[in-house]
Amino acid sequence: MPRSRDDEDSPRHDAFQPTARTAKPRWDDDVIDPEQSSYTSADPGPDPIPEWVITDDAARQYERGVIKTGKEADVHLVERTLGDRTNLLAAKRYRDLDERAFRNDAKYRKRIGDRRVDLAMAQGTRAGLSFRAQMWMETEFDALGRLWAIGCAVPYPVQKLGVEVMMEYLGDEDEAAPRLVNAIAGTKRPQREDLFRQLVEALRLMTSIGIVHGDLSPYNLLVWEERLYVIDMPQAVDPILQAEGLGLLERDVRNLCKWFAGKGVKAEGDDLYRELLTILKH
Repeated sequence: MPRSRDDEDSPRHDAFQPTARTAKPRWDDDVIDPEQSSYTSADPGPDPIPEWVITDDAARQYERGVIKTGKEADVHLVERTLGDRTNLLAAKRYRDLDERAFRNDAKYRKRIGDRRVDLAMAQGTRAGLSFRAQMWMETEFDALGRLWAIGCAVPYPVQKLGVEVMMEYLGDEDEAAPRLVNAIAGTKRPQREDLFRQLVEALRLMTSIGIVHGDLSPYNLLVWEERLYVIDMPQAVDPILQAEGLGLLERDVRNLCKWFAGKGVKAEGDDLYRELLTILKH
């Protein structure tokens, strides 16, 4: 399969592995099983948990390769199985501290309320960068969960563990769901108008619970089975509590409306932004 290029055979672990005459025996409980499901060790996604999610500790999971690489994180395809049931999951793993690009996030950054932590994040110390990275991951997991709970088209956030957010995979065995910028090619005007309608509905729902994506573009919207999904939300902010919140909302709206207008769709950014402001007031 095209995304399986990074697959490797899992190492074999024996129940008893003395390495020398004086070595202590190593039993099954001492050995980490790399194919054990990580679900029961992680923070789970929101209730009600969809029926398709495999939660059993007896499940097995396997790496299937890289779906996408990014500045802060890479997304890997993970297969989790239990008997004849299979979950394909997208595991977003944030990079090592030295490789992350959390340098220009001031407009998205939230204050913790702890002076030392807030100062470390503002100064960009190593500890501050670590706090900022953790905050981005938790922000994404929280935003996805809140939006999924109100019926917004986002991948279901299955779990959070360490530096990884694992979520519903959009796609099939042959390919991942394309980004809007690619999916629009070859479509006719009615299809484009429907995608814009779905975008507007997503923005209404996001605004209704105080979430602004902050970096919304045709590159972080996916299209799968004619449905538009919002992804990549580590920089999500509250439009009222965050100083830059309304400016980011306006930028998201204008950028997407301009893009759709260029595709022949009637998309009035001013009108949509005013509508969203009205939603915020209620």
